[in-house]
Amino acid sequence: MQTPPPFVPPQPPRMHNGIKLLVLGLQCALLMIGALIIWIISYSRDSNSNRVAEEIARGWGEEVLIDGPTADSCRVYPESFVCEATVSTKSLHRNIYEAEVFNADVAISGTFVKDSLAASEPAVITLAVASPQIARLSPLTFGGREYRWRRTRTGLQAEVDIADMPQTIEFSTDFEIHGSGKFYVRQYGNSSSVTISGEAPNPSFSDSQLPTERSVEGRHFSASWRSFGLTEGRVGTDRPHYIGAKFLVGVDRYQKVSRSLKYAFIIIVLTYISVLFVEIMTKRNIPLLNYFLIGVALVLFYSLLLSFTDLLSFEIAYLIAATMTIALIVGYMWKMLGSKKATLAIGVILSMLYVSCFILLSMPTYSLLLGSLMLFVTLAAMMYGSLRMKTPV
Repeated sequence: MQTPPPFVPPQPPRMHNGIKLLVLGLQCALLMIGALIIWIISYSRDSNSNRVAEEIARGWGEEVLIDGPTADSCRVYPESFVCEATVSTKSLHRNIYEAEVFNADVAISGTFVKDSLAASEPAVITLAVASPQIARLSPLTFGGREYRWRRTRTGLQAEVDIADMPQTIEFSTDFEIHGSGKFYVRQYGNSSSVTISGEAPNPSFSDSQLPTERSVEGRHFSASWRSFGLTEGRVGTDRPHYIGAKFLVGVDRYQKVSRSLKYAFIIIVLTYISVLFVEIMTKRNIPLLNYFLIGVALVLFYSLLLSFTDLLSFEIAYLIAATMTIALIVGYMWKMLGSKKATLAIGVILSMLYVSCFILLSMPTYSLLLGSLMLFVTLAAMMYGSLRMKTPV
């Protein structure tokens, strides 16, 4: 008796390629609605993060603006002025949110001309500091003598005796101050030198006058401003002239999630095209539902990324979310096709897509150039691959 052939489950009828491409396009549009919802959630998270960061900053110390020192109701300016500040930033947490704040060790020195102070006796030296969060304060050394500062509404004041002082009077003081956002100093004197250095993520310097010298290496930075002929602390304008550095207040991890969502459509489309190529080359019909489930997994990546970003750094969150998504899709394709070669190809393509996306996020300045080159290479590879197909699309 002849053995009957093994039972092979019938394959669903193949859909016309044009109609299938149209339906896949509609699926991509539908999946982008899900990506838009995740973007809205990420935007809300970013807004809450900035609001909480501002609240934390107000409690620690706001923007630091330093004026002075001046004398005789701020009408007498020093002949020379030197300010050296060492800034160190740190993160303060509240629930899942955090803010960057800083401590600054500030040393101020310079010289006054005795004749300019002769109109008032005793002379009143004023050091205006916008932030009240002064943690440590040293006395004012003026002409070799020490004078205690008196706190006022606008800053610090000290009465000094200029009798028996030399014609050029040297002064100095130092203090530690808490702040956030920016550290700015007003330039004074016929010669002015301001140096700010320390550790901070992504410091940016004042636009009105760029540093004479600057160096940024990782978290370490240093910037110096040197000017001459600023007797009244102004440069061709009646407004006070401030220079200094700005520091990140809120953490930008949610902004990175939002930027990654800009590439969602490209990743979905390229993945769909890759799966379609696999379908044609393996001659296995992949139902539209399977495409849609793969697309849902791609969108779910951003939800995972946002969720892990609440608790971890963006880099670690991206690695975990991408690994979970690639493993899910690769396992699904293996069960669906049973082809090691096809499954490996999808895994490599997805890995390249997520690695490329991370590179684009890490290099925002060259993101357009890199993105264009990656798309060109991907298109060239697909065009070459389509020439090797025997079954027309």
